[in-house]
Amino acid sequence: MTRINHIKLGLLSAAACMAASCTGDFDSFNTNPDAVQQIDVKNYITTMERDAVIPTSDEGANEYQRACNLMGDTFGGYFAPIQAFNGGSYTCTYDLDGTDYNNVPFSVAFTNVMPAWLNLKYAYQNGQVTDDVFAVAEVIKVMALQRTTDIYGPIPVSNFGQTENPYESQETVYKNLLTDLNAAIVVLKEYAANAADARPLQKVDAVYQGDYTKWLKLANSVKLRMAMRIRFVEPALARTYAEEAVRDGVMTASDDGAWLKSSGSVQVYNPLEEVWNAYNDTRMGATIDAYMNGYADPRLPAYFKTCEDGKYHGVRSGLSSMLKADYTGLSVPNVAKDTPVVWFLASEAAFLRAEGAMLGWDMGGDDESFYKTGIELSFLERGLTAAAAATYAESASEPQAFEDASAASTKYNASKPSSVSPKWNAGAGDEEKLERIITQKWIAMFPNGQEAWSEFRRTGYPKLFRPKQNLAPSIIDTQLGPRRLLYNETELSSNTVEVNNAIQLLKAESSEVKGDGDTGGTRLWWDRKDKGNSNPADPFHS
Repeated sequence: MTRINHIKLGLLSAAACMAASCTGDFDSFNTNPDAVQQIDVKNYITTMERDAVIPTSDEGANEYQRACNLMGDTFGGYFAPIQAFNGGSYTCTYDLDGTDYNNVPFSVAFTNVMPAWLNLKYAYQNGQVTDDVFAVAEVIKVMALQRTTDIYGPIPVSNFGQTENPYESQETVYKNLLTDLNAAIVVLKEYAANAADARPLQKVDAVYQGDYTKWLKLANSVKLRMAMRIRFVEPALARTYAEEAVRDGVMTASDDGAWLKSSGSVQVYNPLEEVWNAYNDTRMGATIDAYMNGYADPRLPAYFKTCEDGKYHGVRSGLSSMLKADYTGLSVPNVAKDTPVVWFLASEAAFLRAEGAMLGWDMGGDDESFYKTGIELSFLERGLTAAAAATYAESASEPQAFEDASAASTKYNASKPSSVSPKWNAGAGDEEKLERIITQKWIAMFPNGQEAWSEFRRTGYPKLFRPKQNLAPSIIDTQLGPRRLLYNETELSSNTVEVNNAIQLLKAESSEVKGDGDTGGTRLWWDRKDKGNSNPADPFHS
């Protein structure tokens, strides 16, 4: 696809975005599922879904590898590469300038997802699709753009498709996305109440097959996630949005979760399979090795495959030189081509409610109950039993030391990253409770590495192993890791003025600016937990 110059050229002369409003077409939905589709939306809803959360439209999985696996998946502690890309100077050694990987998440969002959304917007404004279709598109858009802004910071959103579409601060992006999400929730709420059995998007929706009741739960759960993401910078607003989301109904059951999967004529292939199998490039990360092996976690077989010794072994990240053959025998993810792709699971919603309840927010229960519910839901989501979850939740086991089981002559062993156990401690302080909640949420969210990385940046948890080589120590603190990605070279060369404006916006709302601002060490707007709000323990471990 030809790159869209979304700032200067636009796609069409779009009118201002219309707020969603109900049309009262519930009877026609229940009698004729295809009646609402005056245009072919397959190339719009499906296209958006394929790349909104995890890039899956690239059959070779190259976009996934560069946008996720060598960045969020690794920064978040789930995986590590078994070859040193670009001569050892690449993202996992914190040389974010040394590759062109920075451009991929931006490109996926603004050349794959957003043009499809824009076409749906025009169709909606022209009366060719009803507000329910556009509401689903809005939820997908919000998920895609939240992910993108959490990678870069300021991005161009509000005037996408218009001749002028300047970058906006991350604060503006977040608040506008929450407004859009609220409008979609209003629409989905009414349709779920009045036409719960309708499936007008059944043939094109690879997540819920057009089930608006579940789309409503997803929308509210995304709202809860976004609210919690901003709690250290906008605590009052975060609480308001979080409590609204819970009142309107978030995910509560294991089958509420959002998984992108093949459905009907829509075929979805999990790109992680291509990266670990065909590419033979990624293995279990050392951090998740230390936690899950230390906990004797029953979910291990659902996540990874054993090595020849019948055990699970990972690899340290950030090696600037390594012989691939020395690491191929380590644990690979238990992911096949047809394994559904994780978007958002009910277990995450429960852990978000646990954190909110810990803060005294009205989450509909207490922190301990939601914490244990999160563990139970995660076990059910992975094919295990509630009884197994209950046993695990009472475990006093701790993460174990990492032992390098590779065939390499140099071993990169490390002491255990934390002493936190699964067992809830009602008498603990909020910081210990937060570490326990986030650690279990981190395990449950696997393998969505981008969210793992975002939550680590937000909270400092779970405690992760340091990379063995940091090639940018003056810009990226080895203890804290990358806080964002740099703006991509295509945007810098074609939209220099706007990107420079974006850098100024980034610097203005950041609690810590490194270098010229457009660096991996500059913090995002919401990233300020240890900048005056509290004093967490060292989030990394040697």
